[in-house]
Amino acid sequence: MVRECDPMLHRVCRLYGGRQNDDLEDVYQEIVTALWQNFGSFRAECSFATWAYAVARNTAVEYYRRNSLRQPQLELRQADATDEGDPAMEELYSLLDHLNADDRALVGLYLEGYSSEEMAQMCHCSQMALRTKMSRIKKRLRKILNAQRKESVA
Repeated sequence: MVRECDPMLHRVCRLYGGRQNDDLEDVYQEIVTALWQNFGSFRAECSFATWAYAVARNTAVEYYRRNSLRQPQLELRQADATDEGDPAMEELYSLLDHLNADDRALVGLYLEGYSSEEMAQMCHCSQMALRTKMSRIKKRLRKILNAQRKESVA
């Protein structure tokens, strides 16, 4: 089951460690260890992937907090993504740099195709709170995009 979640686990490592961080493999190993140690607490109230994401996120946050490392930029692209060089996607990634790590993580989950129910479970919030947060993020991104477009016209 862990192997099926492997791409997601690596994305969580990049989310909290950045794509050029030397600690990515260490974080990944801690996440896999935490999954193994906490497997007994898995209840089928949610999917294994949802539970694994929550464990991975908590482990990564604790790893960087414990090691007093900065949490760098989110890398949303998967290694096999087909959007490389797509101007619209490049613009989106540029906009995401203006968000904090938690907001980028939510957008990342959305882009990966998780349902609002799954996202709410992963973020330990209600679906209503999640929708409100996503609405605010979209509004903030629109404002940033409009400001950037006005600057480029001027």
